[in-house]
Amino acid sequence: MTKKTSRAFIAASVALYMVSISIPGAFALDRTSSDARRNSFSISINDTLPQEAPSERQIALACDSAQQQDGAFSTEEEASESLANQQAQEPEQSKERGKGLFSAWSLPISGPLVFIKHKKAAPVQSKELSGSIIFSDPYESASQQIDQLLDCALSRDPSTAGLEKAVSHYRKRSQIIIAESKDACNFVIPYRGFGPSSEAGDIITGEKLKVKSRASAEYARQKQIDEVHLKLVSSMMQISMGLGMTDEDRGKEVTASGIAALTELVGEEEAEKARTDLVQMASRLAAGDEQFQKQPWDVQQKQKMHRQILELSLEDDPVIHQIKKHLNKYNHRSKFAMVSSSVVQTILGAASLTPTFVGPAAKTALVAFVMATGGPEQCKLLKELYLDKRLESRWKILNEESHMALDNYQLAMLTKNPVLLCYSESLVGQMIGGHHVDEVFGKSLLAKKETPATL
Repeated sequence: MTKKTSRAFIAASVALYMVSISIPGAFALDRTSSDARRNSFSISINDTLPQEAPSERQIALACDSAQQQDGAFSTEEEASESLANQQAQEPEQSKERGKGLFSAWSLPISGPLVFIKHKKAAPVQSKELSGSIIFSDPYESASQQIDQLLDCALSRDPSTAGLEKAVSHYRKRSQIIIAESKDACNFVIPYRGFGPSSEAGDIITGEKLKVKSRASAEYARQKQIDEVHLKLVSSMMQISMGLGMTDEDRGKEVTASGIAALTELVGEEEAEKARTDLVQMASRLAAGDEQFQKQPWDVQQKQKMHRQILELSLEDDPVIHQIKKHLNKYNHRSKFAMVSSSVVQTILGAASLTPTFVGPAAKTALVAFVMATGGPEQCKLLKELYLDKRLESRWKILNEESHMALDNYQLAMLTKNPVLLCYSESLVGQMIGGHHVDEVFGKSLLAKKETPATL
C-alpha cells in the first residue's frame, strides 16, 4: 500500500513538473509567433541604393517564423537565406513606390502601410498689376478751388476769429441755460422794455448788428462768409475773362485787375496759384469754334434759365436746408399742439389773476409750460427774424452768382472766350451739380477730354 502511494505521488509530481514546463513554453511560443507576425514584414525601398545586412533581431525573427511554419528549428544561415528570399520576392510595385526616398530600411508595422509620393508644386510667382484711372470733373475741381480760397480769405480776415469765438461761446450749454433763464424772467417781469422791438427793427433794416445771442452770432458769421464768397467768385470771373481775351493788351489789364482784387483777399501766392489753375482747367476742356455757334438767348430764355438755376441751387444748398430745419420747429406744429397750447395758456393765465394761492401756482405753471414749449413768443419771433435774415443773405448770394454766371456765359459765347465760358459753366455746375448742367443749357458746350485708363 505504501509503495503504491509513493508511486502515485511520484507520477503526480512528474505530471505537475511537465505541466509547469510546458505552460511557459506555450506562452513564449505564442508571444514569439505574435512578434514574428508583427515584426517580420520588411519593405525594401530604392533598389538602386546599397542593401544593408540583416540584423541579429531580424535573423532571430526569421528563425522563429520558419520554426512555427515548418514545425522544426533551422540554423542561422537558413534563416538568413529565408529572409533574403522573402525580400527577393517582393513585387516591383513596392520598389517603384519607394523611389525618391533617401535610404532603405526594414520598418516593423502592425497594420497596412500606404505610401504617398508628394510632388512639390512649382512656386507661384505673384505678379503685381499696377494701373491708374484718371477722371477729372471740372465742376468738382472748381468747387474745391473756391472752398480753398474761401478758407484762406476767412483766415486772413481779422473779424473771423471774433465771430467764431462768439458762435462757440453762445453754443455752450451754460450759455443756453442763462439765455433761457433771462427769457423766463422777462416773461414774468418784462425788464427789457422796448429792447425786443428795437432789436427787431435793427434786424429788418440792417442798421445795427449787435452780437449778443446765439442767433445774432450765427447770422453775423454767415453774412461774412456769403460776402467773401461773392467777392472771390467775382475776382475769379474777372481773371477768366482776361485770360481768354483775343486782345492781349486788354486781356493783361483785365487779368491784372482780377489778380489784384483776389490778392487782397487771399494773398499773392494763392492768387497766382488760382490763375495757374484756371489756365490748366481751360486746357483740359476742349472748346472748339463750333461750340460758339449757338444763338444768343432772348429775355424770356434767360429768365427761364435763371429761375431754373436758382431753384435747383436752393434745393441742393446745405445752408438753406439747415435754416429751414430750424424754422420748421416753429411753423410745423400739429393742430393738437396749436389748440392745446392756446387752451392751456388761456386757463393758466386766467387762473394766475386770482387773489388766492392759486394765482402764484398758476403763474408758475404757466411759466413752466411756456419755457417747455420753446420760450416766450417774442423771443421766438426774434430768433425767426435772424433766421429770415440768414435765409435772405444766402438767397441773395445765390441769386447774384447765378446772374453773374449766365451773363458771363452769354458774353463768352459772343466774344468766343473759352476761359470765361469754362469758368461760367463751372460756376453753374458748382451751384446746381454737374448732372444738371445739361438740363439748364440743353447741351454742355464744354467737351471733356477723356483720358484712357493706363495699366
